[in-house]
Amino acid sequence: MANAQKRSSGTSILSLPTEVLSEVLARVASSSSTDLFRAKLCCKLFNEVSDAKNIYQRVSLDRFEIVPWQKNHKVSRFLKKCRQSKNPEALYRKGVVDFFSDKHEDSALENLEEAANSGHADAAYALGIIYIFVGGDELKRKGMRLLMKSRILKGRVNLCRQNLRALLRMIWVKNPVFLNPTPICCAMTHERKTSSWPMDADEVEESTCEGCACDEEIRAICAALPYR
Repeated sequence: MANAQKRSSGTSILSLPTEVLSEVLARVASSSSTDLFRAKLCCKLFNEVSDAKNIYQRVSLDRFEIVPWQKNHKVSRFLKKCRQSKNPEALYRKGVVDFFSDKHEDSALENLEEAANSGHADAAYALGIIYIFVGGDELKRKGMRLLMKSRILKGRVNLCRQNLRALLRMIWVKNPVFLNPTPICCAMTHERKTSSWPMDADEVEESTCEGCACDEEIRAICAALPYR
């Protein structure tokens, strides 16, 4: 009797439809990549199902270094598969590192846009900053809209700023567009009603203009660049 119960409980999850099991493993992956890797070792079925695109798309990358000290080919293959599966965090990391390092700018922007469109707040913030740095009235307006009016960034600007500054301190910024950023707000004598530190998007109304608010964001990012 006891053995029969053990067999029943041990095989119950294996009897689930593949799409249901895939969703279960995707939720496990989104919480912990370590737990996903452990699940892959449980049985052949788990290993096969866990190779699905939706799992790589949702797996957490918290335990992976953004800029590893040593090259690990197994990790590199894993992260590449995450990017191919449109994992937002993987796309964000690759996009920021490549663009600020002056590598593959077009694909870097594509990665950031893909991540931002999926709702990744850090990617939306980084994209807004890059649009402003790159220059041109149209791109600057687009960057300002992202930073000041994007629903994705509402209440998250401070955290996204901190995350981008932390990432930039890990890499060697070589892209020349970041050497001499052009202010957005021409009237630089505007009296600011807030402190000189950058503000969240929901605090913009307290500033004299959105251009000044974006200028503060640019200054905060410039302060984090390694060469400054």
